[in-house]
Amino acid sequence: MTNISSSENIDTSQHVSYEMKIVSPPTGSNLTSLTSQTTIDIVDIDNQMAKRDSIHKQKSLPSSLKTPRSSSVTKFYNKAFKIHTCCGILELNCLKLTSMIALSISTVAFCLLLAAISVNYSIVTNLYNNVQVLQTDASYYRDLMKLSCRVSAVSEYNRTLSLQYTDLFMTYHDKYYEVLNVLLVSVPDNVVYSKRNNMSREDVRSRKAVKVELSVVDMVRASNYTQAINTLDSSLYQYYLAGYPEEVQPVLDYVINMQNLIADEDLATTLISLIILVVSMVIVIPVLVAYIALSVRKDTTKEKQLRQVKKYMLMDTINDPALSEKFKEFCKIERSEENFLLLEKISDYKKLCERSFEIQVFLYDTDILSGSDQFSETTTSSNEDASKKKKGKKGFTEKDLYDIEKKKFEIAFEIHTDFLDVRGERSVNTSKQIADNVKQSLDYFAKGENESLPENLFEIVECEMCVLMMDTHHRFKVVYEQQLKEKRKILTTIKRKIENRK
Repeated sequence: MTNISSSENIDTSQHVSYEMKIVSPPTGSNLTSLTSQTTIDIVDIDNQMAKRDSIHKQKSLPSSLKTPRSSSVTKFYNKAFKIHTCCGILELNCLKLTSMIALSISTVAFCLLLAAISVNYSIVTNLYNNVQVLQTDASYYRDLMKLSCRVSAVSEYNRTLSLQYTDLFMTYHDKYYEVLNVLLVSVPDNVVYSKRNNMSREDVRSRKAVKVELSVVDMVRASNYTQAINTLDSSLYQYYLAGYPEEVQPVLDYVINMQNLIADEDLATTLISLIILVVSMVIVIPVLVAYIALSVRKDTTKEKQLRQVKKYMLMDTINDPALSEKFKEFCKIERSEENFLLLEKISDYKKLCERSFEIQVFLYDTDILSGSDQFSETTTSSNEDASKKKKGKKGFTEKDLYDIEKKKFEIAFEIHTDFLDVRGERSVNTSKQIADNVKQSLDYFAKGENESLPENLFEIVECEMCVLMMDTHHRFKVVYEQQLKEKRKILTTIKRKIENRK
């Protein structure tokens, strides 16, 4: 059973060649006759091939295919790349492939831009949170310093607890200045109170308040609790504490304002980038999808046209008496004789259809005959021409039409029985629907419901078989042309030997 499938599934790596037995050139009188015979054979074959190619080009080839493409740039432009997808094979030339790669790179770039925006937003948000933590920690540690210093001074009743709070004060003191130094580096000089007023950091009141607290801690460690409490309650210490909102708080407020400004700018930048990204993707993605869809559609159309051209070439070979037998032998070697026989039967059926049409025109439709004479001046002259054509042609009768339709039925029935039916002797793997449609047409004709069988009864089967036989036909042409070259080479050798003997 022969499977009908796409031409891509055919093993094109298999090469079949005919053996050409070359005997030694004869001598004497036989040499001249052999030379003449070989020359006649080759000339006949060349004439047949040239005639067939000429007819085929006139019928099938579009004008774009008749122009020779010798430019290397054009060849590179038309070089096809095949991409296997789940929907089939997508063929792209260099220009299409380049455009598709460019669009794909743009899409990838948009995705990377989206990722960069997301990462940037995450980093800025993290920075915002870190600065906020630093600002919060500065105020937090300063309050803990004041609290631990006072608790250590009033805990005279518990020496151990008092010393613990002095240690906590020193811990908070170190952390406070660690955070404050980071903040002072992040702000301009005009925000720092000491630099704005050309003062040393040791001379500002907030720094002096910390020095007072350090002296209180030393007093507590020396057990001078009364002096420590008096120092914390003194007006001088309260004056120093009042300098904190004026000297340190502006630094913290500046950091917060810059943080909010950076966050707003980053949000605006991110929003604009996202808008550009979305608009670009809305434009590019539909273009990419439409481009691929149109490319697939155009390639499919071109593939259909190319298959149609190759179909005519194959059918020309089958209809050529000189090439038909050779192609049949080649199909036997290729193990696709059933395919050839089926196409041959379909060709016979189509010839009978043409004959049937001619008889029907002769019997029933004189207008068509008159319409073939497009340069008639009047209807009367057209009818006279039609009558002359009738008289000039062989007469047909209803019986002739019936006989032709009967022969059409016999061939169609044979095709269905031997090739399309799954139980046929040379059954091919075609769809059941096609076989059922053919059988239905045969039944209608057998019952008398239809007077004739349609000409396109086997059109789908013919197309499928031609697609299947394309690679086989191509290999046949390669082998056949190689044989012609070898024959020409032999002929040239024989001619040279004759000339040398003369």
